[in-house]
Amino acid sequence: MKQEKLLNDAQKTIKAAAQMEPYAMQEEILQRLVKKYPDHKIKAAVETKVKTLNLYYSTYILATSRMTEHIYSEIDDVDARLKRGDRSLVNDIAKVTINGNNYDFYSFATKYCALHQPKKFPIYDDIVGSVLTKLFEDGNLPPYECTRKRNVKNGYSRTGFATKLRDYDFYVAVYDRFMELYGLKDKLTYREVDNYLWGAFKMAGPKFEIKKLAPIDRSKIKEVNINK
Repeated sequence: MKQEKLLNDAQKTIKAAAQMEPYAMQEEILQRLVKKYPDHKIKAAVETKVKTLNLYYSTYILATSRMTEHIYSEIDDVDARLKRGDRSLVNDIAKVTINGNNYDFYSFATKYCALHQPKKFPIYDDIVGSVLTKLFEDGNLPPYECTRKRNVKNGYSRTGFATKLRDYDFYVAVYDRFMELYGLKDKLTYREVDNYLWGAFKMAGPKFEIKKLAPIDRSKIKEVNINK
């Protein structure tokens, strides 16, 4: 029953978030862009996707032209790897050298892959990372255990767990476990779950109940009526 309530709340929140401007407009632009240019055959199209995603998702890449060159020229089989959901592609996109310095644009890389294949690549950002870490810290994300003891299977400190989420294989495993525990697996896509968590934070603010995940504080919702 609790899982059904959460799923219902998630679906309403997703619907509400989809109507929030200018976010809805930005999402529509991105979707149209990737629909028109789904592959990586045209460099200008890749650069447009990189720059637009960077702007709308605030991924703070100043050298977007360098990132474009990295994706377009330095990574093999991007389209094939996206299609099969190759998670190692996230790491390959994230790590780029700019003016002799090494950078790791992990969040951008997850978002770029998810833009093209939203059912195969969950997005990592501060909101989702905070939710998962809080659930873990409160003991609500078994079998992962918050502990300072060493040699405990699936045991991590809070900081260690938060850091480990930047390992994409680990992150996807945790994300999948979260969806299973809360009855979202096979009912919502990665993108829909991300929209739920993002929308709940945007609308309910700091009073969003991370531990329960539902219900959100509807008194804080001003943009739309989610009961329709």
